[in-house]
Amino acid sequence: MKALVLREIGGRLALETVPDPAPTPSEVVLKVHANAPDQLDVTISTGRIPGAKLPLIPGHEIAGEIVALGAGVTGWKVGDRVTVYTYLTCGACRYCIAGRETLCRNLKGYVGVQSDGGCAEYTAVPARNLVRIPDNVGWVDASTIPNAIATPLRAIKGRAGVKAGDDVVIVGACGGIGIHGVQIAKQCGARVIAVDIDDARLAEAKTLGADLVVNGAKEDFSQAVRDFTGGKGAEAVMEFVAMEATMGRSYASLATGGILVFVGAQPGNAFAPDPVSLVMQEFTVTGSRHVNRAELAEAADWLGQGRVKPIVSGTWTLAEGQKALDAVAQNRVLGRAPILPWSRTRRAHRGAAPSTLSAMRGGEGGERSEPG
Repeated sequence: MKALVLREIGGRLALETVPDPAPTPSEVVLKVHANAPDQLDVTISTGRIPGAKLPLIPGHEIAGEIVALGAGVTGWKVGDRVTVYTYLTCGACRYCIAGRETLCRNLKGYVGVQSDGGCAEYTAVPARNLVRIPDNVGWVDASTIPNAIATPLRAIKGRAGVKAGDDVVIVGACGGIGIHGVQIAKQCGARVIAVDIDDARLAEAKTLGADLVVNGAKEDFSQAVRDFTGGKGAEAVMEFVAMEATMGRSYASLATGGILVFVGAQPGNAFAPDPVSLVMQEFTVTGSRHVNRAELAEAADWLGQGRVKPIVSGTWTLAEGQKALDAVAQNRVLGRAPILPWSRTRRAHRGAAPSTLSAMRGGEGGERSEPG
């Protein structure tokens, strides 16, 4: 089969012919129809992910169909359309049993990092990691489920508990995750303040439901939030950036009793909230680490029900894999632009100008040390 292979840290992806994968008794083989590269793939290639296997076929935002079953696999059949849960969990520790798989104490790594992923015509993945794609969702759109939709859905609905009437700030609203977060917060009934630094993409966020857009490079967005909410502040602030230039302003945007959720992560960027305000205002500061499998299935259902619009700015062929990764690294992708391993033509891309908080954030959703 054809696959994109990373052979050394700092190297470039090369299109190679490699052996077709064969499933172990607990695995299935997928024919990959779409795989969306994201900032994690860039991070792997630069060596900032410890423990990545080499050589590696990257790719963890996969949409495909089952073409072979391992001997011990039940509950699935050839032809089933699926996406893939990224975490390689044990399924037996107290966190896995409690449905908090991202905190697995025996985590073996991630699809596309410690095991070969979806930048190939075929890939083998654990059967327990499969989630069904709704029948009315196409392959390209389905590649937005694993991270671009699932991550903000869990953070906004699950961790922050956003409800109707809340004011919600999305910091980094024009990244691949944040742009879907704008829609999710609106679906929860909130008023949404979208913060980024690219006016054109903020206009896109406005069309997707943002009630207020703020260019964080031009004004203090915490003051804009105060002005918009009549001095109250926001019940929830979603930090998809986590840079020094944003964290303090995010905290200053909170209403009494509000919650600040970190979804993006920037190693080395310290955040020190005032303990007096934490106590007196009963603020909550927490993190949101990707999703569990049930939440991934919920994200698939949201897409199937049309509750969120997948933002896809174009597609790439497998032969253009390194160009696809470069586009992500240079912040030239609005939403997602998946690689289609079986296509020989690509769809034109929109949003080619860099859009992210270049001085305020490192990649969409912040530079992550792991998926989600």
